[in-house]
Amino acid sequence: MSSKMYISSLIASTLLLAPAAAKNCRNFTVPVDISARTGVFNLAVPQNNLDIPDLVLNITKQGQNFTDVVLEGYKTTSGIYNISTQFCTPSEDNSTNPTVQVLTHGIGFDKAYWDLPLNDFNYSYVQVATDVFKYHTLSFDRLGVGKSSHGDPVNEIQSFLEVEATAKLTQMLRAGTFPGVNHTYNTVVHVGHSFGSAQTYSLVNKYPSISDGVVLTGFSMNSSFIGLFAAGNNLQQAYLNQPLRFSNINGSQAQNLIDTYATNLFDYLAPFDLGSLPEPQNTPNGYLVPANAAANKYLFLKPQYYDPAILTLAEQTKQPVTIGELLTLGSVPMMNNFAGPVLVINGDADLPFCGSDCLNTGGVAPSIAAMVSKNFPNVNGTNFESYIQPNTGHGINLHYNVTAAYGVINGFLNGKGFGSK
Repeated sequence: MSSKMYISSLIASTLLLAPAAAKNCRNFTVPVDISARTGVFNLAVPQNNLDIPDLVLNITKQGQNFTDVVLEGYKTTSGIYNISTQFCTPSEDNSTNPTVQVLTHGIGFDKAYWDLPLNDFNYSYVQVATDVFKYHTLSFDRLGVGKSSHGDPVNEIQSFLEVEATAKLTQMLRAGTFPGVNHTYNTVVHVGHSFGSAQTYSLVNKYPSISDGVVLTGFSMNSSFIGLFAAGNNLQQAYLNQPLRFSNINGSQAQNLIDTYATNLFDYLAPFDLGSLPEPQNTPNGYLVPANAAANKYLFLKPQYYDPAILTLAEQTKQPVTIGELLTLGSVPMMNNFAGPVLVINGDADLPFCGSDCLNTGGVAPSIAAMVSKNFPNVNGTNFESYIQPNTGHGINLHYNVTAAYGVINGFLNGKGFGSK
């Protein structure tokens, strides 16, 4: 880490000790008319939980690209999809030329990953970006997640279509046509996590001028350990794993289920308040979630460096991944056309992108994150930076020391001249 980045993160961490003001946030459901070239996969959708290991074994088989095995061709997928968004501004917003950050979450989460409510929003990235650094933010549920449109889990909800949705949202912000937001943004930066970083990477490769700068968290171009992540999920059908959230059962059925089976079904959950549950998503076969809190711990957390309450929250609010996403998450190009500033940031114990040790490169680079520089041939040396957050797993935002990472991210963006004016 450069001394400049260390100082910026230290200053940011100090700022965050002050009481946080309340950011201003509004929720919008935004229709986007999009079209993408998507894969056509000849694959039977698993019909129960016992079918899913067959799929995962194929995906993780050594020497086999299962995506190529089941790919029959391509088609154009088009339509109008609803995207559930949260748009936030500082509590005191005096800027005349603000910068907006577009935040894309990863697998297992929805847009709340960026604005976690635990401990009075002390884990909230949005709170820091807005009220400390004065950025505007747009977070959203990716297609197939939360309150955004769902679709066929194999041949529709794929990375390709989701990238186009992010592009459309960005274009609206730049054109001043984003519903409910009366502003035309001259400066837009993109911040992703995990699969959201992979989509951000693909976005700026396809549309190099769409973003002024990118931050890729929980990301590298090393795919050696993705199989550990896929297997560690112990994936299950979402509607079977958490029927209160993902099936179409009614209230009386839900209460009976809680009374009879809650302990067996939910391993690690605080009691449910039926009145506070959102409307069930009614997901079909092919929408999959991690089996339980133990799986989430393995995937996202570094032992001893998180509050157990945040693991409970992650399990209660986990979101599905589609088979189509699993088959297309490796579709990122090796070399990227983007030429603007890039920051790659990982927890030191990131599982899927570092094999739980991001500093172990065999001496060829300072970190696995630093090695991503070679994938951005158009980015000059001063515009690429990497950072390894200590005592942190893949789910960076879920750890005790997360505010330091938030300081590094926003300090980097400020250092590149992207601060709101």
